[in-house]
Amino acid sequence: MYSTKNFTADEFKCQHTGQHGIQKHVVDKIQELRDMVGRPLTITSAYRSPLHPIEARKLAPGTHAQGLAVDIKVNGGAERYEIIKCGLLLGATGIGVNKTFVHLDWREDTAVAWEY
Repeated sequence: MYSTKNFTADEFKCQHTGQHGIQKHVVDKIQELRDMVGRPLTITSAYRSPLHPIEARKLAPGTHAQGLAVDIKVNGGAERYEIIKCGLLLGATGIGVNKTFVHLDWREDTAVAWEY
């Protein structure tokens, strides 16, 4: 379990099982992101247990189940752009874009971006 000056460990736990499994370097990156934007951020999803319904439908564990991903709530295009830009500056290698959130992850195999 990891926390920072602006985030509690519970913000990173699986919303389905309550398990903790986020990797420390990801928590550190999210705190750096918070420091860069200079305002509170809302995490809508972080670690997901393999038992989480979204993960259970996958053939292989996704980056959330590996403790490598965080989804951050956004309100509009300017916030979306800001989170993407800062995520890239912080070395995010997976970026998923939705109207209401941005997914950032730190996968090791390849860089990728997508929209939901």
